[in-house]
Formats: sequence, structure tokens, C-alpha cells
Amino acid sequence: MTATVLIVGSGPTGATYARRLLETVREISVLMVEAGPVVSTPPGMNVKNLTDPDEQAAARRASQGRSAESGVSGIPGGVVVEGTITARQGTHLIGRAAEGSAGMPAAAAATCVGGQGVHWTCATPRPVGSERIGFIDPAEWEEHIAAAERLLHVTSTAFGDSPQAAAILELLGAEFAPDGIAVRPLPVAADSRPDGTLRWSGTDVVLGPTLDDPRFTLRPETLCVRLLHDGDRVVGAVLRDQRTGAEEEVRADAVVVAADAIRTPQLLWASGIRPPALGRYLTEHPLLFGVVALRPGTVPVDEDEDAVTPVDPIRAIISIGFDEGRHPYHAQLLFSPICPVPLPADSRHRNNSAGYVGMGWGVRKWPRPEDRLVFADDDPDENGLPGIRIAYELTDREKAELERARGHQARAAAALGEFVDGMPKVMPAGSSLHYMGTVRMGPVDDGTSVCDPQSRVWGVSGLVLAGNGLIPTANSCNPTLTSVAIAVRGAAALAADLAGACLGLSMPQQRRQKG
Repeated sequence: MTATVLIVGSGPTGATYARRLLETVREISVLMVEAGPVVSTPPGMNVKNLTDPDEQAAARRASQGRSAESGVSGIPGGVVVEGTITARQGTHLIGRAAEGSAGMPAAAAATCVGGQGVHWTCATPRPVGSERIGFIDPAEWEEHIAAAERLLHVTSTAFGDSPQAAAILELLGAEFAPDGIAVRPLPVAADSRPDGTLRWSGTDVVLGPTLDDPRFTLRPETLCVRLLHDGDRVVGAVLRDQRTGAEEEVRADAVVVAADAIRTPQLLWASGIRPPALGRYLTEHPLLFGVVALRPGTVPVDEDEDAVTPVDPIRAIISIGFDEGRHPYHAQLLFSPICPVPLPADSRHRNNSAGYVGMGWGVRKWPRPEDRLVFADDDPDENGLPGIRIAYELTDREKAELERARGHQARAAAALGEFVDGMPKVMPAGSSLHYMGTVRMGPVDDGTSVCDPQSRVWGVSGLVLAGNGLIPTANSCNPTLTSVAIAVRGAAALAADLAGACLGLSMPQQRRQKG
């Protein structure tokens, strides 16, 4: 008997499910559907690897949603700044403020094969301390994180030969070492090339051999508009060809929804699957961002000017990591000879010969049920799915943490140079692109979570979720590594369920036997 699995969404976590299931279940057929087009080759490749600026720009435009040509998609100028935590272009604004709330004016997503894995900066710090998921055994978690690092090709030695990185590490280390705050190279997902440059990881490296496996099918420009369920079991989905509008029903033994932290709960809502916590506990990383013009002589000047291009100008990535008592936030600093933000023509910081450091301090947002997605059935989006409204506010707790982060950021800036005009600034809500909690995991089915510790929706058989939306903690680190680790765990549980199903046991029966 061949098990059939439908995966909705083609980002890093959906890709993790496809690869791990194909590696562990012999008799299986996996169909992955993605609402957006293929924008890079191989499918899901990080567009930072495209050396032609025109090709890179075209790939980003193609990721900006169905309404990009009308000008309402994509990030409008002045809302967010390129070069903070993740790449901005290639995304489109999503949702709008709920009544009575400021919402998330910069909330955005990418719609393409590979999802945000095509556009991210590949930062992969590990969650530590209170950022960790407390109900997962620590030894198990270490195994999942290590597996996620292998899937994403994580390295801690990127830019290891960079003289600029060495100089910045020395200066910041001297500034923060007396406080016991660690400054180190930021782990990133990338592979070194023979010439010393990096090939940035995208979703393609997670898919890996899956792309050539005859048991795997990838269907781009295919939107899942509704999950089919028979009582409390999901049995398939309705899929729409975005090019023709034709719809069809596809049956599956299991459905994995990995459509991001905003569109996954939207799909569940549209399908009539509405647990109490669905869309609630929305968090992100409130972001304090600044660009520093380095003092002359701070770092060595790159003598190979031809190697510096606007396509990929980053020469060093530094991390000031999370420490619950001393530094309860993650900071990343990116050195570039080219300023990552536009400067006025009369700015004295233009064409700074020593280069620039973009520095983002991401702080925690504590989960609250009031911060949530609201779905408007009577006002659908451009795909005919329930309209997305966002209720979201910073409390005094987050504001205080941002103010505290401002002090650490100011110290880092003073050690290197000075802020350029208008910096630093607290970025508009949604700027991080790191949305979490909307389909959060939990240890018990008490109405405050959507999924169990194995990523299965409480009370619904055959339905597994993936992505940043499952993260239940208040954390400030880039979430992709955490989400891929959760997907590794969930894929192992699903593989066991499918193997049992092939033996004639229903999934609820298997869980009773395991209990």
C-alpha cells in the first residue's frame, strides 16, 4: 500500500517534510503544491546567488503576489528598509489592520516556490534559554536542531577570512566582554565556494535529492483553497490552478500545511477547522534598526573593488547573542562597503570609504491571545479566501525591552562609528517578517494551542502543520532553524503514523498503542 501525502507550501519546512518522509517511508507518494511560480533554478534557490541584477530583480518581482502588476503588492518605499533582518523585495503586503488596532502595517510574505527561503539572509542562530520549547525533551531537541542545521547547510565560519569581520569582532568584543556578553560570527546557511565566496542556502538545499525522486511531484501556481474533511479527519484538499482557475479535489492519507504563519491559519479557517487558539498569540520580533557609517581606519578597505556589487555586497555578519540577564535579545550586524539604505544627496555619510554596518536588534514579543489574526468571510482577498485582519499591539513590556536594546545598540554604534541620518529607528510592526504563534504547539489540548508536540492539529486526524506559526515561545532569534527542527520532529511522527497505517492501524489507534 502506497501512502499519499499532500504538502501545502514549498518553503523550508514544507521541504523538510517532503525530504524526510521520502527518506524514511519507502511506499509513499508526495505532492507539494505552491500558490506562486518558480522564480529560480533549481526551484527554491536563494536569489542572492543570481549574479545578474536584472535576473535577481525579476525573481523578486515574480514573488510579489498576483496583484504585483497593479502596484498594490510589494513593499512600498519608506515602509521598511532593505538589509535589516531579511530581504524585503520579493515580498508583498498581506492583511490589514483589524478594527480598533494599529495592526502590522509592514506584514508581508513571499509567494513563490521556495517561499521566504528564496529571499532570506540565511541567519540561523539557535534558540537559547527561555526561547527553547520547554515541553520538548532537551536531548531530543538537540538532535532535531542538529538535523535542521544539516538540512540548511549551516556554518559558523562564513566570512572566516574576512579582515573586516575580524576587525569588527575585536572592537565589539572589547566593548561587551566586560559585561559577559558574547560577540561571535553569526551562524548562517551557506556553502563556501572554491573562490572564497558563498553560495547562500535556499529551499533547494533542503529539498536536495527530493527534486529528482520519482515519488515526488511539485506543482507551482497551484493554490489550496480548502481542506476536505470527513468528520474529524482531513482526507484531502481542493486545489486551484492559478493560471486557468480550474479546481479539482485531491485525496491524501495525510495533509501537511506549511503555508506560513498567516496563510496557514487562513486556510484552516476557510476549511471550517477553527480551534479556539487559531490565529491567536501572534508574535514577531519588534525591530530596532540602524545603519552606522564606520570611522576611517576601523576596518581594512576591500582592495578588490570589482568584487563588491549591489547584488551581494555583504562582507561580514556578526552576532551579539541572546542572554536572559545581560542581553535578552538577538542582534545581527552586517558589514557592507555599500550603504544598505538610500541617503540624501547632501548627506555627509554618502560614499563613506570605510563602509557601513547595518545593525538590527530583535526583541521579544510575549504571546497574548489578543494579538491575533481575524478572518473576514464576507470580505475575501484576491484569491477568494477569507480576508485577513491583524490585531496587534506592543505592550509596555516590549517597549521597555526596545528601550533597553537601544542602549546596547548605541554602544555598538559608538565602538564602530556613528549612525547615518535618521537612525536608529523602531521599524513598523511586521518589518521582521518573522511571524509566530498563530498555530502554536502545546503540551496539552487546553484551548491555548492548535497543535500537539508532534505538530498534529488537536482533535483532527490526518492534518499536520509546519512553519514559524508553531513556535509558542517569546523569542528574538531568527526562527527558520527552530521551525525546521520542529518539522524534523513532526516528519518523524508522521512517518511512523503512515507506516502504521500501511499495517492497517488508524492513526488514533497507533497513538493509543504508543500511549
